[in-house]
Amino acid sequence: MIYLIAGGLCAYYGIASGLGAVTLLRPLLDAISPLPPASVAMLCTMAALCASLVSAFFALGQPIPLPQEDLLLLAVGAALGGILGDLAANRFFAVMPASACTLLQNALLLTLIALPQLYFTRLSRTLMPLALPRTLGFPVALTVGLLGSFLAFGAEPLTLMLFFLLFDAEDGESAFAALTITLFSMAGKLLTTLIRARFALPDAATLLWLLPGAILGALLAMLPPIQRLLPRRAGDVLLRLSLFTSLLNMAASSFR
Repeated sequence: MIYLIAGGLCAYYGIASGLGAVTLLRPLLDAISPLPPASVAMLCTMAALCASLVSAFFALGQPIPLPQEDLLLLAVGAALGGILGDLAANRFFAVMPASACTLLQNALLLTLIALPQLYFTRLSRTLMPLALPRTLGFPVALTVGLLGSFLAFGAEPLTLMLFFLLFDAEDGESAFAALTITLFSMAGKLLTTLIRARFALPDAATLLWLLPGAILGALLAMLPPIQRLLPRRAGDVLLRLSLFTSLLNMAASSFR
């Protein structure tokens, strides 16, 4: 039941604020779940993928703010990054003890969340966007997809920051790019994981609780009447909770 509630709340606030369904869920499961890091990563991958599919379904009826060639570059780069990130994560879990995995992953997660928050709260007022060619979206998607796959979260805050800073993108363009990169990077990671596990999903009993919560939370977040109930500072609060939870995980891991 705790997975159902956690998946639903994190997906709702994450999708509604545009920061991703597992931005908070990823460190939260490290804190509350007795499962090993590899299992937590699998749960978060499935939650992120399902929530992204819900968001993509609702986006089909709206004008796409990015050209098709840009979307193709993002999709291919993110899928390749997702595959490479999963291979790196599998090797990482194989050679490192569980406590070290949790510590190092949460340290990297903390960095990838703190940088966008610092940019949007302070640095965006002084740093001018670079307005680089959109063809550079491929290496950006590859890098973000690799990091997001390695940590098993969509890395939406990082995508938003990079698209604002590098391409001077509009809000709609950045949000759609973040959705595309999350969807294809998690799909690439899941495909690699399933091939390695011979298409047997681990922790199926836990998934039966987590995934309905993530899907329901994402559905609620996409409904306009529900969106209007979201507090204005929900995104900032969600980022702060994610940072705080990552710090707690790092502290707990260091004492094991």
